[in-house]
Amino acid sequence: MKLRYFIIITGLFFLISCKNSAQQNDIIQEPKVSHLKADTGKIIETIVFGSCSKQALDQSYWNVIASKNPDLFIWMGDIIYSDTEDMKEHKKQYNLLKGNQYYSSFISKIPVIGIWDDHDFGVNDGGASYPKRKESKELLLDFLDIAKSDPVRSHEGIFTSYTFGTDMRKIKVYMLDSRYFRSDLIPNDTPENRYKPNNEGTILGKEQWQWLENEIKNSDASINIFISGIQVIPDDQPYEKWGNFPHERKRFLDLIEKYNIKNPLIFSGDRHLAELSEYTYQNFKGTITELTSSGLTHSFEGAQEYNAYRLGELFDGKNFGMIQVTWGGSKVMYKLFVFDIQGKKILEHGIISDY
Repeated sequence: MKLRYFIIITGLFFLISCKNSAQQNDIIQEPKVSHLKADTGKIIETIVFGSCSKQALDQSYWNVIASKNPDLFIWMGDIIYSDTEDMKEHKKQYNLLKGNQYYSSFISKIPVIGIWDDHDFGVNDGGASYPKRKESKELLLDFLDIAKSDPVRSHEGIFTSYTFGTDMRKIKVYMLDSRYFRSDLIPNDTPENRYKPNNEGTILGKEQWQWLENEIKNSDASINIFISGIQVIPDDQPYEKWGNFPHERKRFLDLIEKYNIKNPLIFSGDRHLAELSEYTYQNFKGTITELTSSGLTHSFEGAQEYNAYRLGELFDGKNFGMIQVTWGGSKVMYKLFVFDIQGKKILEHGIISDY
């Protein structure tokens, strides 16, 4: 009889233990990571940026990026690949990256800011119709360790800006949200263009457009950097781009011209390739330069695309981008770079400008 009771009690204990174990496996473990905060009062000289990193692939490239001694790293979207409406699963994928030994070491030493693109937003080529956009926003901001009191938490979308430096040595970074408010794309049947032009929809949405104009109008920065998940200047490629909404692309370029901002640069991702583009727009006194850098863990090998505005050659390997600034007495000099994932320089473009 005693043996029988022992077996029953042991069996119950085993079932309870299994249940508790299963519950523990369902708990999302938060990585214990020290995330270095960006110091906006610091004069910035080197910014590194990139996009398109599959969280389950090799992340050792963070050591290569760290070797460039950046003052700041900027995510340009597709931080993770997690096309889902299951926010519990979405959070697990962010934690997978954040807990990676290479990435966690990097963010403990280098400040990181960022935006999303479609695959960390939650749906391929997605926009405002994605039903989990609000929940997804909170997970991204948590991943980036954005304070609960930060103004970006109080409005729709993830758009925000940062101004680094003092006096004439200021860099302003505009983080554009090209997902949360974006109207539906119009599918096209021809391989030359995956989408038809949408001449009535929006990319940024009313609130973000008002914010952006105010930010540009009041900028006293010597360098103005716009971060966009999708390409702005290149208009010939058949995939996602600002050119799918021609009136929105024009509106953005019109703002740059209207307020004649200093040294406008666009950094974009998404494409799994790297290229430099330069655009002379209407009566704008300078040029608008865009550096596309994508991706960190995978690339569009064998890519062959026409780009009427391209400087130099297209690069189809894994890569990251960098801007290096030299603050002179009367002029600001900066160089744009693309490096392959081993740290070899692939592209370089220098610009000298008055303050």
